[in-house]
Amino acid sequence: MAIGMRRVIVLSGTPGTGKTTLAMQLSSTIGADYLSLTRYVAEHRLHRGIDRKRRTRIVDLARTRTSLRRRLVKAPTWVVVDSHLSEGIVPKRFVRLAVVLRCHPRILERRLHAKRWSARKIRENVLAEILDSCLLAAVKYYGARKVIQVNTSNRSTRACVNEIRLALSGKHARSLTKIDWLTALETEGNLDKFLR
Repeated sequence: MAIGMRRVIVLSGTPGTGKTTLAMQLSSTIGADYLSLTRYVAEHRLHRGIDRKRRTRIVDLARTRTSLRRRLVKAPTWVVVDSHLSEGIVPKRFVRLAVVLRCHPRILERRLHAKRWSARKIRENVLAEILDSCLLAAVKYYGARKVIQVNTSNRSTRACVNEIRLALSGKHARSLTKIDWLTALETEGNLDKFLR
């Protein structure tokens, strides 16, 4: 792939928003390669230790960025990258579209409970979703023109894939859809529960 060709779609978002399912379906639908950044880091040993508190690998950002750049230059087709850590790792110049998946905090909490995550880890990730952490990081790194939000709360994978395809085709305005969980939770009378 020539350096000037931007054929990477990044799917980011808080854990539990549906990144892996959606990224795999999108890859299949558009005939793209699927790349799990978490798996890529593990397979290429691109971590520099373990965060025992969070039970996750500490990614070596510089080595991962260099390795990924080499991988993307050689990609013969579109690549869909799945990770909540893509900002700062996937080189901007390769990215056509950065999709931040969003999920209502109440639904996200249920999904993470179903995965048997610890209460502390669930709270940390639900707060990140409420405070737009992944969105802010994506906009800061990729710029608002490359970023869209897709609400996965009560929608089918197919509907979400179609929304992303519309954005890629240019038939869907790329301006950021307004998703405001703070206001939604306050309106529902649930804000205090999540901010306690």
